[in-house]
Amino acid sequence: MSKKRRAQICVDVLMTLDLLILMSYRIAGEFIHEILGVIMFVLVALHIVLTFNYTKALLKSGFSVDRLIRGITDYLLLIIYLLMILSASTLSKHLLSFLDLSYYSGVSRIIHLICSYWGFALISMHIGMHFDYVFAKPMKNKKVKPVIITVMSVLSVAGLYMFIHEEIYKYMLLINPFVYFDTEGGLLLFLSKYVLIMIMYASIGYGLIKLAKIKKKK
Repeated sequence: MSKKRRAQICVDVLMTLDLLILMSYRIAGEFIHEILGVIMFVLVALHIVLTFNYTKALLKSGFSVDRLIRGITDYLLLIIYLLMILSASTLSKHLLSFLDLSYYSGVSRIIHLICSYWGFALISMHIGMHFDYVFAKPMKNKKVKPVIITVMSVLSVAGLYMFIHEEIYKYMLLINPFVYFDTEGGLLLFLSKYVLIMIMYASIGYGLIKLAKIKKKK
């Protein structure tokens, strides 16, 4: 494995961990949330630089449904990420408070809320779209394949339950503009719930790519 590939994996792992803690917001605390937001900005910038050649090759290659799905997901993520940066700059009470943009905080809070939950979904799906490479060899093994499918299915169903139980869809559709945090459970319980939800989203991303490639073969 090349040094660049190791760096990519390290950045991706850190981004995933950072994202999960960012979603905790009230539990982790506002100051920690802002610090992690800045760290996420740096990690995303590194991710773009490290995957630039891959993105360039993807754009140059011929049309296919799986490339279209990846492209749409990535461009939507970029738009959402930019909106999150702009909205976060007006909501900051610590690191960027000197900008004095609190006048726009009402609209920014709504934008940040929607982008946070849609961004979490798209990033998780983006991760799942790369499961195609991770599971390429294991899925060829007839003994390992059913184990992977069973485990991922169980975790995804659990993630769907948490998605409904935590009423994530209400935040995504702005049915409820105020997020409820169960602080009694603590950070670890919160993260375990969101890991399951992330796996559910990732499974959707993986499934979309697999279906697109099956259609491509036909």
